[in-house]
Amino acid sequence: MSASAAYENVIKGRIWDEEIEMFDAIDNGSVNTDINGDGVFDTKDCIIYYAYTNGFTYGDEYNEALEAIGDLDGDGQIYWSDAEHFIRYYMFTNPLKLSDFDAENYADYEIIYQSEHTDYCTHEVYVTDHSLVEGFLMQMNSDSCYLMAGYNMYCEYVDNGTLDPDLNADGKYDLTDLTYFWVYSMDREVFTINSPHETSMEELDQDIFDRAAALYDALPDSDSVGEWIYEFTNMYYYQHGNVTKDMITDEFFESVVKGSSELGLERMVRFDYFSVVSQNDPYIDFDGKMFDREYRAFVQAVKDGEKAIPDTNGDGILNSLDSFNIYIYTEELKNDITAENSILPDDIHSIFKNNMDVNDNGLSGDMNDLTIIDLYVCIEDKEVEEMDEICENFIDRLNDYAAQLAAAKNMPPVKFSPEGGYTPMLFDSDAERTGDSNNDGTTDLADAIFIMQSLANPDKYQLSPLGKFNADVDETGGGITSNDALTIQNRLLGLE
Repeated sequence: MSASAAYENVIKGRIWDEEIEMFDAIDNGSVNTDINGDGVFDTKDCIIYYAYTNGFTYGDEYNEALEAIGDLDGDGQIYWSDAEHFIRYYMFTNPLKLSDFDAENYADYEIIYQSEHTDYCTHEVYVTDHSLVEGFLMQMNSDSCYLMAGYNMYCEYVDNGTLDPDLNADGKYDLTDLTYFWVYSMDREVFTINSPHETSMEELDQDIFDRAAALYDALPDSDSVGEWIYEFTNMYYYQHGNVTKDMITDEFFESVVKGSSELGLERMVRFDYFSVVSQNDPYIDFDGKMFDREYRAFVQAVKDGEKAIPDTNGDGILNSLDSFNIYIYTEELKNDITAENSILPDDIHSIFKNNMDVNDNGLSGDMNDLTIIDLYVCIEDKEVEEMDEICENFIDRLNDYAAQLAAAKNMPPVKFSPEGGYTPMLFDSDAERTGDSNNDGTTDLADAIFIMQSLANPDKYQLSPLGKFNADVDETGGGITSNDALTIQNRLLGLE
């Protein structure tokens, strides 16, 4: 299986490996795409080439351009698959329009042809009629669905009133609408059969519920937009709501729909957001186009002794600790955590920052590097038992490991989730606090005294980040006050 198969939510990851050279040749002008010579590359050129690869022609005027393209994929024959590559390139480089799927726009290119078929059982020969335009549009629809290329048409549907993502009817498309849409979708689509989650459907106003349902039901399933209605709607909110990653918080979702924070919306929306929205950061944005080749090249380089195994902690073996380090570094990268504030030991952080350019693109520890080494750690040369060792209770063990790392650096703990969530626990009101403000490993009267000293003379007595976390025992998550010292004293005296 292609290594990029696990990352097909990234559009560039949907380019087939054999298309890379083809698309590069078109990009550099080696392949002329303007077959009809009207000065533009559009779907009219695609249908002319589609007809050519199926044995039809629209006249000698196109022959020179068609013969120059000829066997696009170089497999020794001119076949409909060549046209599919051609169509896919168009979709990858041009926003699709609803008019591209209107059969009337191709009336001048219609060819009705017949084919003979023999019944398997009766051996009777029968003839069927076929429409070249209909076949072309079916191919267009299939490739559009696979490439997830219909977002521009989704926007057209909104503009012409077919779709209305303004679920609360306030004239805007923003995170508030997104919250309603996610709550509705989690019941309808995301969490379906035997889900352990209880959604907050009862919190949705009936009008909002109906508008959310209408989004799903407005288009047929066969429509290349309807196939991706969930993904495109989220993309529309991200774009038109000018969403940034700092806006995605459970506090916001809870303010819109009571109980939605219990569904883990922050984690899931953040994961979805990073999957589809470019961060314009070469370290964070994943490029799936070359991933399969990059991965296979790295594996071969390790086998040939040209590259070292991606050992993140320098212990000479690849196991779950390396996978934990990759997970932590990835989430810290997405959340703009600096080396100074990282829970990873300095030497491990330095390895990622300086020695993990495994795809040789000049960036060490970018998202492609991290994905390559994570995949390598988890599967290469692994027996089933070794893979199980990495995967079993992964998140629970990851959080235990992260707690140890944070404590070793005298930092507050963080919490990770399966969907890629990174949650600092400093302001988490539900996180358990020990009261150990001076970080000596025990909770006693000295901790209460140290809190009072830090409040009275903060220049001389400074609580460490971990100390602040542990000391915040009264109204946890609200910061350090004299009540925290009083609460610790009361606990020691057994009054709480």
